[in-house]
Amino acid sequence: MKANDIIGCDVRAYRHLQVGCLALIMVLGSACSEGQVSTPFLEPTEIVDLSPTITEDILLRVRGERQLREAGRKGVTEFEHLVGREPAFIYNAFVEIYDHGGAHADAPNHIIEGAASIDEVALGGFFGRARLLDFTDKEDDEPISVEDLESLEIAAGDIILAYVGYSAPAPGDLPSYPYLSPEAAEYLATIPIKAFASDMPSAESFQGVGRLADQGITGAENLLGAHYALLSRGIPIIESLVNLESLLGEENLVFVGFPLKLEGVSGGPMRAVALVY
Repeated sequence: MKANDIIGCDVRAYRHLQVGCLALIMVLGSACSEGQVSTPFLEPTEIVDLSPTITEDILLRVRGERQLREAGRKGVTEFEHLVGREPAFIYNAFVEIYDHGGAHADAPNHIIEGAASIDEVALGGFFGRARLLDFTDKEDDEPISVEDLESLEIAAGDIILAYVGYSAPAPGDLPSYPYLSPEAAEYLATIPIKAFASDMPSAESFQGVGRLADQGITGAENLLGAHYALLSRGIPIIESLVNLESLLGEENLVFVGFPLKLEGVSGGPMRAVALVY
């Protein structure tokens, strides 16, 4: 049976059903014991790593010196390598890591005092069918608008992978890239999507937040409108992904990326991947 032959089901809806079934099969695996019906495990054709390697200079590489300086962040992730050789070779390491460094998820308490921390966020938002949306035709520091999204047939439960083609800023510059406008975030939140993920280092514009602060505007709901629209509704924001360009043209995607369960903090570094079917 072809997608167009299914009564009352358009191609887009059929693809959502197809990817949803793929995800379900992946979770169920294979039941082979006596008396059970065997459920085949469907391997993805490719697993695409969406996480940059966390190095000692990860923050400098992603955000640049100026943003770290202005935000009062230190630019070094510290690795303490512990090597023992007697009675056997044993290697361990202590790693001091920023909770928003590399690929990571934002928790509601990132901008809302007393809200859920990353260890309290439900895991359902970090796994599911994904849609790659290409915004590389937009200029740096240009907002992604509601109009940019309305024609894309975004469905409830989609994990949005917004590809903007981010690259690190030149020395002395702030990060600049197409960013999610508060209105567009509100639009996505009312669909509602399951999660918003991107190669952006932040869903907001660093320059835009600075301009609003210079005007005397305060409060996360006003300064960080995109974050507020999503996080206040429990919709995860996942930032600083890489390799999204390799997913261009792929229709059947499943996103998987679970944050570290760090007690009380506002972000969780993760190993994010896309499963291609």
